[in-house]
Amino acid sequence: MYRLINYLFGFIVIYLFILEAGMYDHTRIITGLILSCIVAFIAFFGNWITLDAIKGVIIFGTIVLGFAGWIVAAATIFFFVTGSLLTRRNRKSGIIDENKQSLDHHLQKRRDGYQIWANGFWVAIFCIGYFLFSLEGFLVAAYAALATATADTWATEIGTFEPGKTKLITTFREVEPGRDGGISLKGTLATIVGALAIALFVIAGDFMFGFQIFIIVFVFGVFGSLTDSVLGALLTDKNEIINVPADFSGSYSAYLNSVINWISIGFSGLLALFTTQLMF
Repeated sequence: MYRLINYLFGFIVIYLFILEAGMYDHTRIITGLILSCIVAFIAFFGNWITLDAIKGVIIFGTIVLGFAGWIVAAATIFFFVTGSLLTRRNRKSGIIDENKQSLDHHLQKRRDGYQIWANGFWVAIFCIGYFLFSLEGFLVAAYAALATATADTWATEIGTFEPGKTKLITTFREVEPGRDGGISLKGTLATIVGALAIALFVIAGDFMFGFQIFIIVFVFGVFGSLTDSVLGALLTDKNEIINVPADFSGSYSAYLNSVINWISIGFSGLLALFTTQLMF
């Protein structure tokens, strides 16, 4: 399935480059392509992404920089680098029990194509929307989606590092650290700080209502991460309710985690888009 997403976004990039982009846009899209290729191969040889994720990273990076600009691209790189470093720290520390199937999506040493698009699909959509319609709401939505992805990743990785008590967000019964839907004090603080970190990139942007946009990105970043936890708590214990694609090499729980990420990131981004359009 992720290959179809690669083809879809690849076609959109080529179509917009030929028929919609101006000279300045051409330069930025080509720059995005070149830099994304460099980042993708550095990430691959640094054991951060799998071989099949390289195309996704290149296409995604080209869209973000080419259609939304340098600041959104910087926020995206910040999310990817910090998330990867936190994941690697947890693996090296040996704090995660690799025998627990419910945590196996946190044990993957490299991010695969599904994980790339689970976090990046809606960001790419919003960047394309901003390029086509020049509405600030799409740009705000892209930031909110990144804030959600960052907040959720930080909450998971920091929440499982020397964890304290972890409770299920829906019932507050104690569960193992890292379980989908589990929340802890440390993880909740990481959610807030992660969303805040992405919201700070808004200050560097040229928004007419900068402070209000900052608040929108921060609030919906935290909200999206909490939505992810609620969905994880509701769906993780269910028997296999969605079909895993044949080309997915991980377990059902890993695929479900990607689906939940995709839903929560899209939901928070769309809410940020509608809120911005209503307010301004």
